[in-house]
Amino acid sequence: MNLKVDTLSAGYGKTPVLRQISLCVGPGKICALMGRNGSGKTTLLRCINGVLPPRAGQVLLMGQDITLLNRKRISRHISLVPQVYVSPFSFLCMDMVLMACAPRIHPWAAPGKIDRKKALKVMAETGIDHMAQRPFNLLSGGERQLVMLARGLFQDTPILLLDEPTAHLDFTNQHRIMALVRKLAKKRQMTVLITLHDPNLALYYCDEVILIHAGQVAAFGPTKPTLTDSVLSTVLGDNIQRDITHKGLSVVTPKQIISKKNTEVTP
Repeated sequence: MNLKVDTLSAGYGKTPVLRQISLCVGPGKICALMGRNGSGKTTLLRCINGVLPPRAGQVLLMGQDITLLNRKRISRHISLVPQVYVSPFSFLCMDMVLMACAPRIHPWAAPGKIDRKKALKVMAETGIDHMAQRPFNLLSGGERQLVMLARGLFQDTPILLLDEPTAHLDFTNQHRIMALVRKLAKKRQMTVLITLHDPNLALYYCDEVILIHAGQVAAFGPTKPTLTDSVLSTVLGDNIQRDITHKGLSVVTPKQIISKKNTEVTP
């Protein structure tokens, strides 16, 4: 098992955020992490990445307790794509991606020609190879997100954490990137934990789903049987149901939208 979280509790100062969180995700699996804003999704990723020490419980990476690993070893196990990233310096996009070499090369060493070729290949896979020589800080939010995703993939770790990677992307790029992550997860046998707000993306691309509500795991399991109407309504805070399209695909929508659609009369 690449990633295991065992009865983890965490918070900030005197404020508890997560209580008794347990989960495990194996190689080649994409697991969606869902919940309302402020439910603790990012806090959980911070604990898994070793940035926030848990108050109780433990995180195991490849069977090793994360508290026994230094920052460099953690970086060899985990790559993290954050929600938002602003560089303090005006690096080129290629340089931003190449920074993922740091855990693998000697201190003060520079990436070589092979590294640059691999970085450009990953940028091509994410559709941004034409941006290699553009300043990162002059990009749009969606373009920056694609660069950070390319950096996370170039880091080439067994565990990939994605914090709302589709938040700033247009419709086409959302699906293209989710499809790419799914393809690479299977090919490289990576463990991918991804925070999402859209349950439809979870249904289409994720093998498993974890729903957090009030700081605890409300449901965890294979995506389709786990995302029931009652679970979605409880966790996401609305009267939600799954509908089936004419092509047999599941679509999650607020029930009032479905009801309104069914009562509309075409003139």
